[in-house]
Amino acid sequence: MLFDLLGDSKSAEYFSRMSLACHGPERDTGHTGNFWNITWAIPGVVRSGPHATGAWMKEFGSWYFDLARQWDGTFPHQGPPAMRGDSARNWDCTGADLLAYAMPLKKIMLTGKNPTQIPQLKPKEAQSIIIDGRGWSNNNRNAAYDQLSVDHLFQQLTSWSPVVRERAAMALARRKGINSPVPALVKMLDLPNIQARYGACRALAQLRGKAAPAVATLQKNLKHDDLWMRVHAAQTIAAIGQPAMSTLPALLTMVAKGATKEDPRAMEQRYLSFALFNARGGMLSRSLNGVDRELLYKAVKAGLKNEDGRARGSYSSIYTKLSLEELKPILPDIYRAIIEPSPSGIMFADQIQTAGLELFAKHRISEGIELTAAYAKNMKPHASEHRIKTVMTLMKSYGAHSQRAIPMLENAIDYFDNREPDFPKRLSKQKAQTVRDTIKEIKTSTKRPKLISIKSFL
Repeated sequence: MLFDLLGDSKSAEYFSRMSLACHGPERDTGHTGNFWNITWAIPGVVRSGPHATGAWMKEFGSWYFDLARQWDGTFPHQGPPAMRGDSARNWDCTGADLLAYAMPLKKIMLTGKNPTQIPQLKPKEAQSIIIDGRGWSNNNRNAAYDQLSVDHLFQQLTSWSPVVRERAAMALARRKGINSPVPALVKMLDLPNIQARYGACRALAQLRGKAAPAVATLQKNLKHDDLWMRVHAAQTIAAIGQPAMSTLPALLTMVAKGATKEDPRAMEQRYLSFALFNARGGMLSRSLNGVDRELLYKAVKAGLKNEDGRARGSYSSIYTKLSLEELKPILPDIYRAIIEPSPSGIMFADQIQTAGLELFAKHRISEGIELTAAYAKNMKPHASEHRIKTVMTLMKSYGAHSQRAIPMLENAIDYFDNREPDFPKRLSKQKAQTVRDTIKEIKTSTKRPKLISIKSFL
């Protein structure tokens, strides 16, 4: 809906279709429950026209709204079909549901007052998208796609929907007793249909090392004009793993490129960061043996500037795999990643900061003392009542040297006790006590490990 109001018809069409397809149990499995899906689904569906709205109402909306309405005309939030409520339990959905009923009036921008720029779906098109959303439940995720023929699965790999493509890819990889699908998938990588190429990548990624014969064609697709094709190709290469290590120089060079005019937020770099450096399955997550250090350094320096917190966090996987001598060229960049939190992806912003502080403590880098004390106060609030314990353990590892940071720690105590906004008071007090206990320990510490300064590496 918002993309439509902004005039971005391509994005609006995509998300309107996703709203239409998301009518089943998936609606109930989101991170915060189904309240927001119920609120914004129908305004999104309406953008694709009356046949889309009718198909969605027939499949889900009409019976849901009827059952949700109480005797007094109000609509309480129903929550997911589970014994425990979600994060929106006890919320009132009346306004959200009436927004859906008001769609035909087209009185305000939210209900379609301005003409949409999205192509209006025909009945068969709308029903086809409804079908795309069927066949999945949280307790039976595979059965529907496992019943499809191999030919049908290949057809589903060409779908407009990334969800359909992914499920078809997973089902194809699970299928036993068939000829290797790799040759056919490699041919798909040369098709003009970009969705078919995406789907082929997802299937090859599911096949892991068995997809090794596709590496050469995948590497060719790293130069495709389409950003997401390049990302899909890189993710697939990373999933193939060891048989695809010959592509590593090209991948590291892509990461080092960073933001461009066409990709101002470096989304390509973001996804390649996961593919290469993620601790869970990243191509370089286990070993850096044989990796060209100059290419690696250039990639890490660029990646630690990515705007996304989760992307930056991926690079922490290499911190423990490099010696102090090997770390020297990137220590200033690690330092900067500690003091300059990512502007987006805040949920994951702490990962690279904490990893940097741990690295400084491990190698007894003097500047880590003040960095750790500052971070104790300024870290992201979410879950900080737990993270503060890790941070204070790092502070104590410097022994008596940490005494010079006591004024900073006392300032943090005052902040937690009296000034921390929008955080449970009980947990703020808990953090303050953790810092007090740390001060007591470092005041009596006699250990003075030998420190080094980052200045010697600049």
